[in-house]
Amino acid sequence: MGGARYVADLISAFEQNAGRPAIGAGSVVMGFSEVLADTYRLAGVLGELGVRRGTGLACVTDGNRPEALLVRLAAHVLGARLTQVVVGPATHGLDFMLRDCAPVLVVNDTPVPDTGVPCIGPAELMRLARTREGRPVPVQAREDDVARVTYTGGTTGRPKGVASTFGAMAGRTDTRAKGREGREGRKGGGPRESVYLSVTSLAQRSGGRCLEHLREGGRVEILGPFDTGEFAAACRRLAPVSTYLTPSMVYRLLDDPATAGGVPGLVQVSYGNSPIHPERLRQALTRWGARPRWRQGYGMNEAGVICRLSAADHDAGVTDRPYLLASVGRPAPGVDVQVRDEDGAESERGRTGEVWVRSAMVMAGYWNQPDLTAEVMRGGWLRTGDLGHFDADGYLYLDDRVKDVVMVDGVNIYCGPVEAALTRHPGVAEAAVVGRAGDRTGEEVCAFLVPAPGHSPTRAAAAEACRLVAEALAPAHRPTTVFWVEALPLTDRGKPDKRLLRERAAGSAGSAARP
Repeated sequence: MGGARYVADLISAFEQNAGRPAIGAGSVVMGFSEVLADTYRLAGVLGELGVRRGTGLACVTDGNRPEALLVRLAAHVLGARLTQVVVGPATHGLDFMLRDCAPVLVVNDTPVPDTGVPCIGPAELMRLARTREGRPVPVQAREDDVARVTYTGGTTGRPKGVASTFGAMAGRTDTRAKGREGREGRKGGGPRESVYLSVTSLAQRSGGRCLEHLREGGRVEILGPFDTGEFAAACRRLAPVSTYLTPSMVYRLLDDPATAGGVPGLVQVSYGNSPIHPERLRQALTRWGARPRWRQGYGMNEAGVICRLSAADHDAGVTDRPYLLASVGRPAPGVDVQVRDEDGAESERGRTGEVWVRSAMVMAGYWNQPDLTAEVMRGGWLRTGDLGHFDADGYLYLDDRVKDVVMVDGVNIYCGPVEAALTRHPGVAEAAVVGRAGDRTGEEVCAFLVPAPGHSPTRAAAAEACRLVAEALAPAHRPTTVFWVEALPLTDRGKPDKRLLRERAAGSAGSAARP
């Protein structure tokens, strides 16, 4: 039986593109042949350290580094179960993740909790690898093996591990390939002609996008923390450039006078991760002109891509169909999407309901959480937790979230743990957390607090409560705005009315405290 197609095709692409540049980071550029040889060398060393088909491997870094891609490639060849974490301001629950994914080895360049698992730095790992010959290693991975366990935040504070098989990874590649068929504006911007500029986390979407670009014979360039000036300079130096941006990155580019009118060299932009403000998107499309071409992808770790808003849709959004800029597009090739009511029956067009999805890209389940898996997966369909509706032309619009999550700089900030931390303050009787639009971060965390009897609703008390959040979770979870209220509004089911609170947060910018 042959190896998993996703991995075998990657290896074949590296062989076919020998002699071409592959991965760049600053002044260092590795060719396809060099990357493949290092992949084999790393696979040999990792194998000697106990990593093999079906075992867990964790890679924890304090930033985006090319070594993370090499470790990922080596893990895929071995058929190991990879968990990658790029530590950032919102990272919490690392101790749980490293225990839950059950690795036999942790590759880390930043301190990690002591779980009793052997650790090795990427520099030492590469030093050991380069003492070996880069002889080919047979692909051990199989289609049904779990390729990755990617952790997302949990509403109760417990992260959820999304387990994706190599077969599901191949499904995501197939969907991207179908999406490229007939794509507008590929001249000068196709994978082999353009450089993919990676500015988001390699542990999430960007890592997979890098591998897909390399699969097509294109070069990738890895940047550090996003900076508008450095991004623009890289686009000019590497032109033509394609990239993936979060909405907050788009806003920062629009708000920087040096890039407000466009970024020379940038020919393709995909964006996603959190809702984008339609008016800000319109600004980018009108100010920046015909280049770059814009595409939106609506998806999630559990399902891969679900819908796409094409470049032609964006063009129509600034001419005769402006409402399209509020849409997440139509279902991607090979993806079935339905909007269902509370009873699980498909809703009529125009009615809001929960978005359900079915495709070859859907996860195998939540790692070590069978009950949670059973809640969201039904007969091959995945419940996304998003509320939306279809229009008459088959475009999907997201109206709200079933899940309590705020997207800050493209990072999931779940409200439950924040609310729990806030109510640890003796002056807070109740807390409800929602998100509202923020110019720099996409969304910002807003807290509604009910003062405890005998305590005054002061700015100092709000700041102390928010400090507890930063200490208990991470700085990015700290609310940026606090509203003191006499009581929380409730739904007819007795739960805090988050929809009403979001409306209040959006319309009350001047009446809130900045703790």
